[in-house]
Amino acid sequence: MKFILKNWFNFFSKNRNSNSSVILKEDFIDPVTGRHCLDRLYEQFAKPQVKGLFEPDAPSIYINHKIGQKVLGDYIIDQVFEDKKTGFYAEGRLPLKANQPPVLVIRGYGSWYPFYRVIEDTPDVFIASWEGQLKSAEKKGAIAWLKHHTQQGQKPDMIGESLGGKVAQQIVIKYSDYIRSTVTYNSLGISPELAKTTGINNIFHYFTLGERYAFWANRGGYLPGYCFQISKRGMNWVYKIENKIIAKAKLSDIKNHVKSRNLSQLFWVFIAQIILLKRHNDIILNCRSPVVDIINLNQLQNI
Repeated sequence: MKFILKNWFNFFSKNRNSNSSVILKEDFIDPVTGRHCLDRLYEQFAKPQVKGLFEPDAPSIYINHKIGQKVLGDYIIDQVFEDKKTGFYAEGRLPLKANQPPVLVIRGYGSWYPFYRVIEDTPDVFIASWEGQLKSAEKKGAIAWLKHHTQQGQKPDMIGESLGGKVAQQIVIKYSDYIRSTVTYNSLGISPELAKTTGINNIFHYFTLGERYAFWANRGGYLPGYCFQISKRGMNWVYKIENKIIAKAKLSDIKNHVKSRNLSQLFWVFIAQIILLKRHNDIILNCRSPVVDIINLNQLQNI
């Protein structure tokens, strides 16, 4: 009961940046938690997963699928959009269930299966204002796909993790009329100027407790919307130990560690990077009893 009351209070707090009176009318909002009703499924779509990595019907966007292929979650791949010059990759997926919307899933940094272009360097990761992948989405037909299904009376959802979340925000700013809702997971930021855009409803940001990669990558801003802090068990003893390891690694001083060839310190850097990478990509909402709190966008740097 305490958790429900806390979330309802935050849901209607003055720090809300979205128009709640409009959003509450949408059928994809959980009336108790304020979460997107499909956020558990969309997390599986948006994030890389070791489990099922070599299963062709696994739902992760980090596995390249073929048109016509069915993936878990009862969706079929309708279109694939790819631009190798910018690293843009997205899939238009159609539901096999009548009560679910079409969804555009945008991939983040690189591919995990079959492991090609995994560490490809794309400036879209590091420069908040760069819109190369947005232009690729326009050029390769992803926007036309959104428009087509909207005109057919099936306005799609759009989701993305990390870099994919950044691109999703850039797209919804220009093409909000074609998008039912936008859901991001540990998204990178967009340019601070664009982040001030108002009047766009139905934006959902999910950030893992202790997430840091999203903020280090480009130090951009985020579109106003619903913001959630998620974790498997909250600030338990495991989380606290991990934070001590991260602090011990002194990641802000990596250059000096390398220059001095301090092997002991580099060991802690390695362990800390694994912890942070796991936090960035970990499947959380699909775990048993995850801890989910509504927070304000201004709190992001403190989680």
